[in-house]
Amino acid sequence: MSRRLLISAAPGEWRTALVENGTLVDFRLVRLVGGSRIGEIHLGRLVRRLPALRAALVEIGLERPAYLSLDDAASKRGGALVHEGAAILVQVKRDARADKAVGVTMRLCLNGRFLDWTPARPGARVEMVALPERARVAAMLDRMLKAGEGALAHPHAAVADAAALEADVTALRTRWTKVETERRRATPPCRLYAINPIADLLGDFLDEAVDAIIVDDAVAFVTLRGALSRDWPAFLDRLARHRGTEPLFEAEGIADAVAMLMRPRVALAGGGALLIVPTPAGVLIDVDSGSLAEEQRVGEEALLAVDLAAAAVIARQIRLRGLAGAIVVDFIALSRKTDRERLLEAFRTALMTEVPEAQLLGWTRLGHVEVTHPRRRAASHEVLFEPSPDGRWVKTPLTVALEALAEAQRAGREGSLRPMRLHVHPQIAAVLAGEASPVVSELEASLGQRLEILPEPSCALEHFAIEPGPLHN
Repeated sequence: MSRRLLISAAPGEWRTALVENGTLVDFRLVRLVGGSRIGEIHLGRLVRRLPALRAALVEIGLERPAYLSLDDAASKRGGALVHEGAAILVQVKRDARADKAVGVTMRLCLNGRFLDWTPARPGARVEMVALPERARVAAMLDRMLKAGEGALAHPHAAVADAAALEADVTALRTRWTKVETERRRATPPCRLYAINPIADLLGDFLDEAVDAIIVDDAVAFVTLRGALSRDWPAFLDRLARHRGTEPLFEAEGIADAVAMLMRPRVALAGGGALLIVPTPAGVLIDVDSGSLAEEQRVGEEALLAVDLAAAAVIARQIRLRGLAGAIVVDFIALSRKTDRERLLEAFRTALMTEVPEAQLLGWTRLGHVEVTHPRRRAASHEVLFEPSPDGRWVKTPLTVALEALAEAQRAGREGSLRPMRLHVHPQIAAVLAGEASPVVSELEASLGQRLEILPEPSCALEHFAIEPGPLHN
């Protein structure tokens, strides 16, 4: 079996695809600047309790205080231990969106390769591990964990040996010890821990089955080589540059599959489609019968066939898009109880294959299927888009800024514009002068030319234009 990690780099972000035998099986959009805060650990200060909402506001050094639900307090006694003015350790679980502040929790968790480190919940937990391997994994973790330490085994811990689990425990214990050391000398508000997006990516995607790591950019190649040398030296000889004239994803035959992840509609083989609609409260997925318009005459078996096909695709889309939180699926209605049970079991099997940490809650009284999937990082749509006041999802200013820089990079490499002027909306210009300024500097250095950014009030937010700048002697 061929298993390849493909990395297509652009200014400020990497699009990373895991491909098995030519099929896209996992995808990650990695922002190298202005990315998600999910996973950050802060020493914060509780500034205000909100009794009516069973919540509190926590100052962690951002423009707005973070929102802490008392259901996310470390103690089951709710807010009794959290008083105004208290210094508390919190972890970001939700990025800020529109009028919503960053969401934090006191139930801290550090993600490893085979397990999560859970200092607020001591002891070994193995409920996500397949039943035949639970006792073995639990026994190994019990021998490794010290008093007061906690670990939640991932489903694939079932295939890990003692050495692999020990390495994970040691790495996470070291990481947590650093957090505690920083905490003892910090004054709130203070960030104690932030996820390195490249290390996080490699830790999740690299295993012995990966036989090649292909990257299409010289700077990204050097960055990867350094990361592999430090932490994954066994993979150094598997790293290579893509030298073809055709873009990497096109050359590997996955460009269409990746592009589809950015669209709400997913076609199903044999007819029908999925409509994937993110909302602030969760993700809604509707199964459309498509060509089976005359449902009454085609029969229950045809409708069941569409639902069964949809179940497998939905599980794969949850993985590929990084969907998390509450997920509600509206399958085509089935009248027979046996068919509904068959569909639910097929969906459960698909979820166990693609996203084993997801939990299938079953049918609702309205005839929908509910799934919950733990949030470990921002989904692709949350990285690229944000909800507008009218409810539509629109590109974030950072997304537009990076798209403009990517276009400038292409023009610069073609040598058609030397130097260049970039006309953008003032809000995009502010991003390019602020959080994306390191990316602008890197781009100018790699191209050997200056990029002049010109704010244009008449320019639409998502539009930009590139033109030659004046030549200087």
